[in-house]
Amino acid sequence: MEAGIVEGMDKTFEAIQQVRSLRPQIADRARRVKGALAESLATLDKQAAQLEGASQGAFFGVPLSGKQPENLSTLNQHFGQLLGVVDSAEAAPTTQASAVYAELEDSLGKVLAQWKKLRDGDAPALNASLKKAHIEELDLNKSSTAAPAAESDQDDEP
Repeated sequence: MEAGIVEGMDKTFEAIQQVRSLRPQIADRARRVKGALAESLATLDKQAAQLEGASQGAFFGVPLSGKQPENLSTLNQHFGQLLGVVDSAEAAPTTQASAVYAELEDSLGKVLAQWKKLRDGDAPALNASLKKAHIEELDLNKSSTAAPAAESDQDDEP
């Protein structure tokens, strides 16, 4: 299970970096266009923002307000927390840990499918429109220059 958890963390981290590379490019292109193309860029950015999400506080489990949809950031965080739980035990993972892992794997598949649709379908279609408007296309292979997101200090030790 630990190898699968680490793989989930790796996949979410890679996708987060790709999204963080794409969003500034979208913002840059949006400043240079108007009308339907600007609206398309805003829609793409909104979808990317929802996929990227933001990490949560130190709470692990279902929030009191009900389970929120997973995004890349929360999945990465939850995989990391699960790794801490599984790695700290000297016994086989509990049934609860196994259930959480299965749930995270299911959510990961869904979120990565949404990212794949955006990256391989929506963004290239938008690139065609940008090209027609003689605007630089979005570089989906550009590496992220964004600094790591600030972590919550709620669980920091002195």
